[in-house]
Amino acid sequence: MTQIIIVIIIIAILIALSISLLGMLRGGKAGSNKMFKSLVIRVVLSLSLFIIVMFFAYMGWIEPNIIMMDTFSFQ
Repeated sequence: MTQIIIVIIIIAILIALSISLLGMLRGGKAGSNKMFKSLVIRVVLSLSLFIIVMFFAYMGWIEPNIIMMDTFSFQ
């Protein structure tokens, strides 16, 4: 379930980024407003994704990759 939430937010971030690209390509006042609003949405989604991932890690629903942590241990 946690992976689905994370993937949905990442897809929403990409959609907002593509909408801002279209606004930038169109130009003018309407394109500028569209680009600004979609970039604000992207920043909010990115911050919320960061907070959600930290919360999931705190609750123990996701865990770091143990294999990568073992390679850096000194014996």
